[in-house]
Parts: sequence; C-alpha cells; structure tokens
Amino acid sequence: MRDAEGKRRQLLEAGLVEFAAHGIAGARVDRIAKRAGCSAGLVYTYFTSKDELFEAVFDATIEQTREDAPITVHDLPEYAGRLFDARRLNPEAARLLDWYALERPGTTRPAALISAQAKVEAIRTAQRNGKVTTRFTAEQILHLITQLATRGAEDPHNPLDPASHREMIVEAIRLLTTPT
Repeated sequence: MRDAEGKRRQLLEAGLVEFAAHGIAGARVDRIAKRAGCSAGLVYTYFTSKDELFEAVFDATIEQTREDAPITVHDLPEYAGRLFDARRLNPEAARLLDWYALERPGTTRPAALISAQAKVEAIRTAQRNGKVTTRFTAEQILHLITQLATRGAEDPHNPLDPASHREMIVEAIRLLTTPT
C-alpha cells in the first residue's frame, strides 16, 4: 500500500531544497522528483503544477516557522531570538521566504496573512494591557521584530558570532517594545 501522505511530505521536503536553491523560475520538477525518489509524473499526481507545489512548500514553511517560533507577546524579545534561531538553523526555509518576496512581490499567501494578522492582534492586546509600548503600532512592532531577527542570521560573513548576534537582537527588541 502506498503512503500518500508520506510521499507528499517527501515532495514538500524536496521542493523546499529545490526552491530554496533556485527559486520558482529556476526550480525543476525532475530534480524535485529525483530527490523525493519518484517520477516527475508522480509529482503531478499530488500537485497540478510547479507553482502549486511551490505554494504548498511555502505554506508548510510558514506553518513550521510558526510551530518552531510561536509568538509570545509577554516576551517579544525572546520571540525575536527564536525567530533568529529558526532562520539560522534552517537557511533553506529562509531562502524560500526570500525567493517568495522576490518572485511574488506584492502578494501574500493566506497562511502568511493569517499568521501575521494573529501576531498583530496579539501585540495590540498586549499594548492595550500596558505590556508592550504604544510608541509604535502593532504592525510596526511586528515588522521591526521580523526584520531585526531575520537579517544576517545565516550570513557567513557576519562579524558577530551567532550567540552575540542573538543577544543583540533580543536586547534591541527589549528596548524597542518595553513600555515607557
């Protein structure tokens, strides 16, 4: 008996590697299939197109990131630290997100939109409760956290060692989000 869910998972994992390395335009279904141990034709049994596979890989990556680094509004600095860790430890996921931004400018997948909206609402609630600064909007705070936590995390030329870089991010977010 075939393990359809297992094969789908293998295709998503192989797709992550391929799309992270080559983007959507440069990715090849035959390489994804080979990495997943199946034929290119079987890929189309699970996904109608390379674009659909890319979108599924993107959605799975968003979900995995949400699981690996759940937002904690009572400790936004540590949330930023976990985002940094996730990006550093999974550079393929980071590159996939970068490719998405490059090749799909101005678009947002529902999974990413829902995730961002939930985070913004959690920050807003913390602001109303006096736990997070109101110097910035909730959207601005989430943007600051995301940008600081994800830039340079996987850069081999970063002059900071990972622990120092993480510590700097955590402290910066603490200073930016603590109510005055």
